[in-house]
Parts: sequence; C-alpha cells; structure tokens
Amino acid sequence: MAQNSKNNPLPPCPVTPNCIRTSKVYKAKADVVFEALKNIFAKEAHSFEVIDSDHFEVHSVYRIPLFGFKDDVDVILDEDSDKTTVFIRSASRLGAYDLGVNKRRVKRIFRKLESKI
Repeated sequence: MAQNSKNNPLPPCPVTPNCIRTSKVYKAKADVVFEALKNIFAKEAHSFEVIDSDHFEVHSVYRIPLFGFKDDVDVILDEDSDKTTVFIRSASRLGAYDLGVNKRRVKRIFRKLESKI
C-alpha cells in the first residue's frame, strides 16, 4: 500500500500511529468499484453516507464493539480509462494508538473489494 501518496486527495494522517492513508489501483470502472464499496460498508460499517456520488466519495463510521470507540473511513475514487484508483483513509477519533486496527481494516476492505470486482 502506498502510504501517504502525493496525489491522495484525502487529508494527511497525524503523526500518531492511529491512522492509515493509502491507495490502490483496480482494473475496473469507477461505478463498479463504487457499488462494491457501498455494499462492503453497508454490511460491516456502523454507518455510511455517500458524500458525492458524481465524484465517488463515501464516508463511513466503524465502531469498535468492546469499547464503543468510533473510527472514520473516507474513500475517494479516481477513474482513468479502465482503471480506478481507490484512495482510502481510516483513522481513530480518540487516542494516539489503535493497535493496528485501521491498517487491518483497510487491508480487509481491499481484499473484499478484490473479490467483488
């Protein structure tokens, strides 16, 4: 994963290790990737909303079951012919450490996305 790539439109992560900001390219149209992401968030996120369907932006909230902490996951897609770059940022709202939760979440979202497209 390309942590904090220069062209990533999402806000940078703080210096604390409770955030991951990365991107991945898929050989699929943006609308296909967008639908797959919405299905993933509908099944596993506490809540999600489409911020801008024309520009393929989604914000979701994940809740850590045991403690009730909330994490924010933001996604923006960028389509270039038959390829789509998925920019994703997952960050804890509280605390400086997340015990790797956000990194594991992003890897899981990417794995599920790969299986759906």
